[in-house]
Amino acid sequence: MDLDVSNQGAAHAHAHLGQPALGLGLADNSSDSSTSTAITKGVSHGVSNINLLESGADISKASANAVNDSWRANPVDRKPLYSAVQIPKKGKTLSPAKYASETTISKPITIANRVSKPKTKTNPNAKTIAEPEWPDSLRDFVERSFKACSTRARPALEKQLQQIIASATNNKKLNTIDWDARPLPKACDLVPSSKKAIKGLAFSAKRSSGSAGLSNSFEDFDSAERKARRLLRFQQEAEAAKRAAAEAAAMQVSPTHHKDHVHEWDADTIVGTCARLEKSYLRLTSAPDPSQVRPLPILHKTLDLLKRKWLEESNYTYICDQFKSLRQDLTVQRITNDFTVEVYELHARIALETNDLGEYNQCQTQLKQLYSMGLSGHSMEFLAYRILYFLYTRNKADIVAALAAMTPDEKVDSAVQHALLVRKAMAQGNYHAFFKLYINAPNMGGYLMDNFVDRERCIALQKMCKAFRPKLELSVITKELAFEDVEFCVKFLTSLNITTTVEGEHLEAIDMKAAYPHAVAAMQKYNKVDIKGQIY
Repeated sequence: MDLDVSNQGAAHAHAHLGQPALGLGLADNSSDSSTSTAITKGVSHGVSNINLLESGADISKASANAVNDSWRANPVDRKPLYSAVQIPKKGKTLSPAKYASETTISKPITIANRVSKPKTKTNPNAKTIAEPEWPDSLRDFVERSFKACSTRARPALEKQLQQIIASATNNKKLNTIDWDARPLPKACDLVPSSKKAIKGLAFSAKRSSGSAGLSNSFEDFDSAERKARRLLRFQQEAEAAKRAAAEAAAMQVSPTHHKDHVHEWDADTIVGTCARLEKSYLRLTSAPDPSQVRPLPILHKTLDLLKRKWLEESNYTYICDQFKSLRQDLTVQRITNDFTVEVYELHARIALETNDLGEYNQCQTQLKQLYSMGLSGHSMEFLAYRILYFLYTRNKADIVAALAAMTPDEKVDSAVQHALLVRKAMAQGNYHAFFKLYINAPNMGGYLMDNFVDRERCIALQKMCKAFRPKLELSVITKELAFEDVEFCVKFLTSLNITTTVEGEHLEAIDMKAAYPHAVAAMQKYNKVDIKGQIY
């Protein structure tokens, strides 16, 4: 292999043969072009591509002597040239002549690990400037990068490495950067994903630890101490199982058939035997177990307990869970009587009080079916609730169906009449009558109307902005829109971005012309209502 280096650049070039860092490209100034085509000049910033061609000849003695002299001149730079051909072990020092003799190159190979400076004229009398030396961690980083890169992505990797190393050199951070912890360049397309790597490390660690302790586990498996511990564990498990069985037996009652309270009794009707008063709700995924179902007498006691706890604690999360479990036990046993109606009515009222319209809607649907079976209950009260709920959801089809199905006796009930008057006021746009009915809502109708009163206030405010100009006193708006006091009215108007002005000494008013666009924009959030009654 022929390497022809000019006399002028030999001392400078070979002084840096041990530098795998940012060195100058080797200059080819020889006049004999036939023997010096092995080295391509590095004339640009970045990674220089030096093509070493196989010529079948060794380096001449003269060149070797020149190189050796330069090698001795720089004892600091005695590390071998880092290349893709051969990577000597760390700490091993080779002279250029010996390195060239030990390195066999059969094909042209591109070495992409030297960053060259712009081409300048070589001054033989100039002193050699020592360039920064690569730390071992940087060498490992470059080596790992090339191993994790495919042939197709190699050009991109070379550019990225050149940029990384050049930036570190310019910022004088070549020795301060933690190259071992630095992620590989993006061009390294053979790096496994982090999750797989972590999983593989965990699996290998588990296997190693398991195999290390496997022999010890087998050795002391039959020891007396191990046998005593196993015997104690078995005894404790047996005692725990006996206690659990005894507790379960104590919580069971003999099955009592209540055919009069069961809808369509047959041989497959389940009769519960569980005696626990409190039981969390769990959605069934298989046939119900009678030992986990409470019979009717236990359910009566459970309802009394839930009434008392609601009055004392008012914990709706707990109460709702217990009521759903209670309803489930009634359903799986097909118990349909006045007690069933009482359970659903009470749960519906509590849901209204806590504004849980989704749970209320489920109870209301079941109550409609129970009332149609002729069971006694507060059917008129819940018919009025049903009409108000339809007004809230703007379900015109169900409103028309409910009106068509009403009997003359239902229409004369006070609660039902109130709901019908609310429907009439909304249909006519009579906000004055609507808010009077809102104040005087019977039973728990006010809880339902609370869900759509702000929507009707925005509609009424639009009409008032058109009717009253230029300004309207705040006290009039407070009274017409049925606010408790002026403070609540101001809070509502502020939420719509409507500001008030002071007229006179103590009279506050709003500019109706300026307030109209805000009232129209506020209606956008009331466009749609989902099936459970929540606005979205």
